[in-house]
Amino acid sequence: MEISELEKKKVELNELLLNERLAASIYSDFRNLKNDFKDRFLFRAPNETINADFDTYESYIVGLASGGINSRLDDALERFRIRSWLEKSFFEWFPKYRFLEKYDLSQYEGIYQSIIVLDKLRHKLIELINTKEEGITCSLIIEEDGIG
Repeated sequence: MEISELEKKKVELNELLLNERLAASIYSDFRNLKNDFKDRFLFRAPNETINADFDTYESYIVGLASGGINSRLDDALERFRIRSWLEKSFFEWFPKYRFLEKYDLSQYEGIYQSIIVLDKLRHKLIELINTKEEGITCSLIIEEDGIG
């Protein structure tokens, strides 16, 4: 039995989720980041908690990647909504932190690694949605042509 392209994408997503490690505890990194950029945080995001915002972002992506996307793939509106969020980086979700984008954050290893893994997961999820939509388009074309 041949596995469908959609199932292949799901397997790739699952392997990525299992093989890539999200930093277990990045709170000390966030504490250091906030200390190192204290003045900028006071000016740009004085009453905000970046680690809570990052948790929101991470939870959304990991939740979808760990199977949450499966029940939502058949609904075109859900695919559109999900894709619109997945196309955005953390800094696009939370523009108040965009001032950090221009800096090399690799010294905050947990944050840096998590951003890389989440970007990979985002792109894999978008590929999965695209594959689902390509399958729908192909089946519609076949039906319109009277094939099948």
